[in-house]
Amino acid sequence: KMEKVDSNRRSSKNPSPVLSVLARDIGDLAKYEKEIFSPIFKKWHPLSAGVAVATLHACYGRELKQFMSGVTELTPDAVQVLKSADKLEKDLVNIAVEDSVDSEDGGKAIIREMPPYEAESAMANLAKIWIKLRVDRLREWVDRNLQHE
Repeated sequence: KMEKVDSNRRSSKNPSPVLSVLARDIGDLAKYEKEIFSPIFKKWHPLSAGVAVATLHACYGRELKQFMSGVTELTPDAVQVLKSADKLEKDLVNIAVEDSVDSEDGGKAIIREMPPYEAESAMANLAKIWIKLRVDRLREWVDRNLQHE
């Protein structure tokens, strides 16, 4: 039974971005799925938890990609979302690997179905953009001050 997102998580003094909350909820759902449903589904599919987390990974990845397409600068929300995405990805990959330890390929096929979010790379690129903007602004100030003298 799916629950509604607890609105209290968004209305606190320091609200979390929705995608951070979603990442946390997906992580919880993946753990629940692994503990409750995967043992049952293993009768029909040997990598049931891996398939489930690969699906969750893809769904969150689409939302993250859409979010990132609108991000042009490094903001606290962007950092929080990217950190949450990175943690979620590590958790999901870990579940997939644990589920496929006994498979022939060691879970490589499932992992290949989970293209990386590249959250750290995105943060690094946003940081570079932020630094470049600040350096350009500083250069403008210096040039302006030199012209005044």
